[in-house]
Amino acid sequence: MDFAKYSRRAWAGCFLVGFMLTGCADRLPEQYKSSDADVHIYPDYANLVIPCNISPMNFIVKESGKACALKIEDEKQQTIVATAKSDMKISIPSAKWQKMLEENKGKDLTFTVYVQGEGGEWVAYKSFVNHVSQEPIDRYLTYRLIEPSYMSTGIIGLYQLDLTTDEQTCIINNHRMKKNTNPSREQCCVNCHTNQRNKPQNTSFYYRGKGGGLILTYEGKTYKVNTKAGDMYAGTVYTSWHPDLPFIAFSTNIIRQSFPSVGIEKVYPYDFRGDLVLYDIEKNEITNILKTWDKLESFPYWSNDGKMLYYCSSDSVMRTPADLKRMKYDLKRIPFDAATKSWGEPEMVYQASKQNMSATQPRTSPDGKFMIFTLGEYSSNAYTQRSADLYIMDLSNNEVRRMDEVNSPESDCYHSWSSDGHWLMFVSRRDDINYGRPYFTYIDEKGVGSKPFALPHIDPNHDLELMESYNAPEFSKAPVAKSRADYEDVIFNSEVIDAGFGSEITAVDSLDSYSGASKMVKPY
Repeated sequence: MDFAKYSRRAWAGCFLVGFMLTGCADRLPEQYKSSDADVHIYPDYANLVIPCNISPMNFIVKESGKACALKIEDEKQQTIVATAKSDMKISIPSAKWQKMLEENKGKDLTFTVYVQGEGGEWVAYKSFVNHVSQEPIDRYLTYRLIEPSYMSTGIIGLYQLDLTTDEQTCIINNHRMKKNTNPSREQCCVNCHTNQRNKPQNTSFYYRGKGGGLILTYEGKTYKVNTKAGDMYAGTVYTSWHPDLPFIAFSTNIIRQSFPSVGIEKVYPYDFRGDLVLYDIEKNEITNILKTWDKLESFPYWSNDGKMLYYCSSDSVMRTPADLKRMKYDLKRIPFDAATKSWGEPEMVYQASKQNMSATQPRTSPDGKFMIFTLGEYSSNAYTQRSADLYIMDLSNNEVRRMDEVNSPESDCYHSWSSDGHWLMFVSRRDDINYGRPYFTYIDEKGVGSKPFALPHIDPNHDLELMESYNAPEFSKAPVAKSRADYEDVIFNSEVIDAGFGSEITAVDSLDSYSGASKMVKPY
């Protein structure tokens, strides 16, 4: 027999060490000893609430042995069996897995792992139970992949992942070959892919650098927009689409980054300036939301009904990078009247600075009951801080608690709600401190999360071997509307559209937050 023509996976499926098989079907051992010990697997997929449409949750058995097997059994005693040889990687058949999930919504599945020792004996470890949710998870995840100490020479790309199949597609990246006799790579930054919550076909991201701009897809057409208008000191940065209307709230920031040569934290991003603006897509017009000299605003996010804009705000102003660790942000919100496109008075939501902490990234749930945010020691960017944890606020009474059921000793941030509010995704560095990985948790009616689980992959080693972090991931109900070629055509072949400015251009006078002077020198 010419074994070379068989794939590694097919060969593993045809034989199980220790006993003979008939055909190529996976089989369980006929004789084994039972153990009361918990089996060690990676990722930890034991005792979870899992989506009814997630891709196979393959894992590596971390027990010493030369072969292993898995049995998944539902309440009707229907089973799935998967086996592995010395690599100890369990690969669950996708079609059988999806069928079992669909038939067992709201029910439990029992998982039993068997390991064959070096002497040939089999041990069945203590079974664990995963509950299949009634509610599906949003099918797509979009994110940036970025190196921990990224610089201008690094590869930065935006990607989309189908959570039901583990199929990844490149939306765009920052490397493009010049078509000349001396090819070289043009490098710039791509970031901040996000979509409109109730119309996910409307999306945007930034392609920064020569010829770049906001790459905006709206009502089927894609544009390249220069969103720096009027007396704005910088372009737009952090993005929040209005849930229903053709408006995008942006922060406009002057951002600096430091890359320490020692220590666990690889990068310190911080703001020298920060304000909020509104972009009216159909009018192609920028107007001010908040423009202040003595405060920094960042990370806007609309309420589920679009009547409030949440954001983080600091009363401290940066003058030098040495000021970074005293930058403390509070959570605020400002009412919005869509009919007149006007704003009310800002109000405090959570004053983290009184606790000598900094709050950032407010995200309200789709039903408007809860808000989850990140609390760290300083700045509005907490993703490299080991202290960063997720907190949840009950918006009916403003009670806040730390989400101990999902947090880890490492950074937990960059959270995103699924469209029905039952699934929360966040980025955690709990696996190896250096790299951010997506984790998922089921949020019940009381706002309590289930045990988090890592993003499933066909190869369970995928993220262990990935030398990049998942940056600013977002859920989406629909795939990206345009192809990479479509986006490249707009980026490199179309003219940029300059946004108009609808606010009065005036000098801004305010109290200096340091000295109390009537005017302050620009802090940059």
